[in-house]
Amino acid sequence: MMLTPESFSKARDFLLTRARPLERALYRFHFAGVPAAEARAALAVFQNNNGGFGRALEPDLRLPASSALATSVAFQHLRELGLPAEDPMVRAALRWTQSAFDRELDRWPAVPPAVNDWPHAPWWTWKEPGERGFTANPGVELVAHLWHYRAAADAGFLAEITSRVEQLVEALPEEPAMHDLLCLLHLAETPFVPATLREGAMEYVRWAGPVIVARDPQAWTGYGLQPLMLAPRVDSLMEPLLSDALSANLDFVINRQGTDGAWPPNWNWLGLYPEDWPQAELEWKGVLTLQTLLTLRSYGRLPVAPQSTSTTPA
Repeated sequence: MMLTPESFSKARDFLLTRARPLERALYRFHFAGVPAAEARAALAVFQNNNGGFGRALEPDLRLPASSALATSVAFQHLRELGLPAEDPMVRAALRWTQSAFDRELDRWPAVPPAVNDWPHAPWWTWKEPGERGFTANPGVELVAHLWHYRAAADAGFLAEITSRVEQLVEALPEEPAMHDLLCLLHLAETPFVPATLREGAMEYVRWAGPVIVARDPQAWTGYGLQPLMLAPRVDSLMEPLLSDALSANLDFVINRQGTDGAWPPNWNWLGLYPEDWPQAELEWKGVLTLQTLLTLRSYGRLPVAPQSTSTTPA
């Protein structure tokens, strides 16, 4: 099944008229050959003076202050845009990430206590941590980003924090949480991570991914681990191990496009902050629509479409 030209046009128009400036710029970067500078400027809006990222970059987290979660998302974009280690945005993000490590907890808390003062998804509510120790989400992903930008990272800190990840990988559970597994996948797919650690993460992801991924299309309507989340590109590490389910998942995704041209989130805030969820939902539509188009393009499911960006933003 292919996305039709009409459906592609509706998705493009949604992104260029209703998505955030960031997703609009990323669309133009990926699909119209616009230089990365536009998307870099749009991403800079979410960076705080301390170098970390917040300001609802992750739409489920509305607090302006920097968080490890939002900063991990920012690093994904920094790498996506091909920004080098010497870029000031990258260096500032690295400084914040290194300083934000909580040595008392021995980890990066995903969110700070101030999250409770702002609208947020219920799963991001701050609670006093019960135990000390390194956690995969978002710690493992942040370490992968530090290795990608190793030229500008503090070598001593990087060596110290990498040893925490090595200990974690050696003691991983048989059934990891979905987002823990996705963070480990970031580590496995980052070439500059030390070979032994990367291979350990790779071996675990290759074993655990096929075990916990949902293969039944009926399960894909709810929130859970779909095959395309593990293999969003045809050259993904997990693609060969999930090929039997990926074709059906691609068909399912194409059929899930909304009448407005967007792909909506399959979750909500369960009634929390009802006045704020609609804005977060709209932002998620932009994020997910861009991600979906990139995945469909990678798997050859997009039509040959004109590279027009003439739609006037709302």
